Amino acid sequence: MKYIKSYILLTLMAVSFVGCKMDDLKDDVNDLKDRVTLMEEQVKILNDNVEVFAYVLDSQQKTISSVTESDGQYIITLSDGSTMTLTVGKPGSVVQPTISVDENGYWVVNGLSTGVKAVGENGKDGDGYPEFRVENGKWQVRFGDGEWSDVPGGDLGTETSLGDQFFESASLSDDGTVFTIVGTEGQVYTFPVVVSLVCEIRNNDAVVDFEYDSVQEFDVKISGGEPLAPIYPAGWRAELTKKEAAADEYNYTLTVYAVLSRAATTADNASEIVVRVNQGTLWAVDKLQVAMANPAP
Repeated sequence: MKYIKSYILLTLMAVSFVGCKMDDLKDDVNDLKDRVTLMEEQVKILNDNVEVFAYVLDSQQKTISSVTESDGQYIITLSDGSTMTLTVGKPGSVVQPTISVDENGYWVVNGLSTGVKAVGENGKDGDGYPEFRVENGKWQVRFGDGEWSDVPGGDLGTETSLGDQFFESASLSDDGTVFTIVGTEGQVYTFPVVVSLVCEIRNNDAVVDFEYDSVQEFDVKISGGEPLAPIYPAGWRAELTKKEAAADEYNYTLTVYAVLSRAATTADNASEIVVRVNQGTLWAVDKLQVAMANPAP
C-alpha cells in the first residue's frame, strides 16, 4: 500500500512538472508573438517616418492638401492623392538603425554613408529613400527595388516599447493652413496646407448648341471651397444650385437659360459660361462653351 501511495505521489509530481513546463512554453510562445507584433509595428513606423523625412528634405513639387490627427499619428494627404503617415512623440526603446543625411546629401545608415542621394540638385531628383525590414534577427535595408542587405550593426537588441527617431512633435495651425514638424534636434519644418479645389462641369469638351428661349442643365463637381455665382454673356443667364442628394461626385447643377429670341440683337450668339470655386487666395475655374443653333443674321 505504501508503494502504491508513493507511485501516485510521484505521478502527480510528474504531471505537475509537465504542467509547469507547458505553462512556461505557452508564456514563451506568447512572448514571441508579442515580440513579432512589436517589431512589425516598429518596422511600419520606421518606414512611414522615413517617407515623411524624405518629403521634408525634398517636397518633389507636391503640396499638402489635408492633415488629420489621431492619437499622435498624422495622416498627410498630398496634392496627387497619395498619403503618408507620421508618428511623433514616442521615445521608445527598440534598437533600430540611425538614419540621417550627410553634408553631401547622401543617406547615412548607422553612421555609414550609403552613396545614395537623398536630396536632388541642379534639376535632378534624389535617388529615393531607404526601406527597412527585419530578417533573421537583423535589420535590413534597400533603396527602391534594389536588393535587401544587412544593416551594419543592425542587431535587434531587447526591445520593450515602440518609438520614432525623427520627429519630436507636429502641429496643425488653428485655421488648418500650416503644418509644422519639429525634429528631434530642434529643426523646424513648415509646410502650407493647400486645400484641393475641384470645379468640373461634366462633358464640357464640346460647344453646346441652344435653341432660343431654351433651358439646359449640367452636372458640376465642386469641392474644397465655396462656389461663386456663374458668369454668363449678355442675353444669357445661368444659375448654380446644390443638389439635395447627389448620386455621384457631381453635387451641383448648372442651369443655363439661352437667349430669349432673335430680337435680342445685343446678345452674344456664341460665348461661355464660367463656374468658379474659391478658397482664400486659391481659385478653380471651369467653362462651358455655348452657342445659338440658329443665330440672328
